Amino acid sequence: MESYDVVVVGGGPAGLQFARELGRRTEADVAVLEANASLADNDKSTGGTFEQVIEGFDVPESVVMDASPDVIFEGPTASAHLAIPNYVLDFPAFLEWLGADAADRGVDVRTGVRVTAPVVEDGSVVGVRCRDGRAETTVRADLVVDASGPAGALTEKLGMWDRDAAQRGIGMEFEATGTFDEDAMVFKFDHEAAPGGYAWTFPAGEDAFKVGVCWIDDFYERHRTPDDGTIHDYVQAWADSDPRWEIDEVRAVHAGEARSDNSINRRADDGILAVGDAVSSINPLFGEGIRPALESARMAADVAVDALAAGDTSRERLATYERRWNREKGPNWKRQRVVGELLYDFDARQQDRFVERVGRLSPAQLDRLQRYELTLSDLLELYPFSPADLRKGPTLLRHVR
Repeated sequence: MESYDVVVVGGGPAGLQFARELGRRTEADVAVLEANASLADNDKSTGGTFEQVIEGFDVPESVVMDASPDVIFEGPTASAHLAIPNYVLDFPAFLEWLGADAADRGVDVRTGVRVTAPVVEDGSVVGVRCRDGRAETTVRADLVVDASGPAGALTEKLGMWDRDAAQRGIGMEFEATGTFDEDAMVFKFDHEAAPGGYAWTFPAGEDAFKVGVCWIDDFYERHRTPDDGTIHDYVQAWADSDPRWEIDEVRAVHAGEARSDNSINRRADDGILAVGDAVSSINPLFGEGIRPALESARMAADVAVDALAAGDTSRERLATYERRWNREKGPNWKRQRVVGELLYDFDARQQDRFVERVGRLSPAQLDRLQRYELTLSDLLELYPFSPADLRKGPTLLRHVR
């Protein structure tokens, strides 16, 4: 049996950033347990992000594939150029950098270790059971952090989060070489390209780009055609659909799933914190995961540093993080969950009207859009009402309670 002061389950952005914070700010003995054979194998993100990540978390240029000055929103026929600077990360390199930086600060980053269950004594989490190769072992800790992503390796078993009650979404992208004629991120809201979701094309360095499709299962089922194919078929169709880009070679395919709710979940209990998508921190409107993962990790670390110093990892102490997240993010995530329920169920005319209205936002409103801080007034200004939306009332009310 092994023991650490802190055990972090999962080597994605949230887990590695949490470990990085503790390595920088404490003398705690910290371990990260990642199931994959290498951190880079956890390659399930497009890597699209914004300046808050690059500047706020000291991300080096070496892991940035591209940067562009604009975002383009498109509907079936409408288009809007938005002055929103953005970045595309080399996501495997980003994970490796986070892990290396954490290791440089004394964190034990271990790969090929799959956590299977929490260890609970007298109602408090005191460690984890895991499989290291073929060996079953127990690792004890004063504080356990679930950063296992939408699998919720510990939060599900502990009843902290109900992943089955959250909306499931899937995505796939091709990383390709070829030509891409836009210096911008492109998002397409069109059920023909991505039923119940959106398609995207991102610049990814010289003569390289990413094309992908994602959707929310509930809305995909409503808007798909009876004879449609797989998500791979949709990505291929999107890749072939536009003369602004042309693929010479697909050099990688990335795919994954997300579970999204309004993020107001149980993020702390006796002996445990949950960060990132182990407790659904993903933005429910556009599905950005990297920024909220890092932000949740930093918030949790702020509380963990003080809790470890005081020798108190009770829920009473740790719940300060939960209350902060719910106060700073919860109301916005609730509102944007409602908007997402509408957006991904819009008909084609509403999709075009939504894009047109986004194109009329002021610079201040665009800044709030990319920060996910749109006000109720902003959202009403964007909303292309249709009488058919009235039938969605009971569902929408459920999300704002």
